[in-house]
Amino acid sequence: MADVNWFLFDLGNTVIKLAYERVMANICRDSSVDRDQLLEIFEEAGGYRDMERGATTFWDFHEFVSSRAGYRGDIRRFREVWSDFFDGTIPGIEEVLQRIRARYRVAFLSNSNEIHAEVIPRKFAGLFQKDDRFIFSYRFRVAKPDPEMFHRALEVVGALPAQAVLVDDLIENVLGARAIGMRAYQFRDSATLLRDLTADGLL
Repeated sequence: MADVNWFLFDLGNTVIKLAYERVMANICRDSSVDRDQLLEIFEEAGGYRDMERGATTFWDFHEFVSSRAGYRGDIRRFREVWSDFFDGTIPGIEEVLQRIRARYRVAFLSNSNEIHAEVIPRKFAGLFQKDDRFIFSYRFRVAKPDPEMFHRALEVVGALPAQAVLVDDLIENVLGARAIGMRAYQFRDSATLLRDLTADGLL
């Protein structure tokens, strides 16, 4: 059996706390829809999920939200709001990464868009090391839990499925990674993850 040599961490709500509701509130403040209506619009074709899959650009997404939600802010204002998606790091994640890096290489596999792919490495520079890899879904035009996203991530790090471990807060992504032969853990909190990895002989 191949030895594990890579850990692939999700970013949102695994490494970095997301401020989803704040972003929604700030968009609604300049729109003609309420929070629940905006959420439905985000899920439509041309919305948030398509941006994560690289099927639409941030510029197109702004036009989409302006048209569908009556958003009145210009592209600069929308970029400011969209960049304010993060509320610091998950408690204890620095220790987790330190212990993992002592034995394994680390990559970050995130369903993300062009704005967040630019903001995250800069805003949280202290979390990352120069040999870490960033794998953002929009660049590959596919997103988790699609098996292709996991295969593409493994290509980036040069690992077989059995050589990589995924840590992700969403169970559908955990199950998707396991389905292609990766080991995967659902992130609940840092202490639980460390305990599970130790129990399984990975730490």
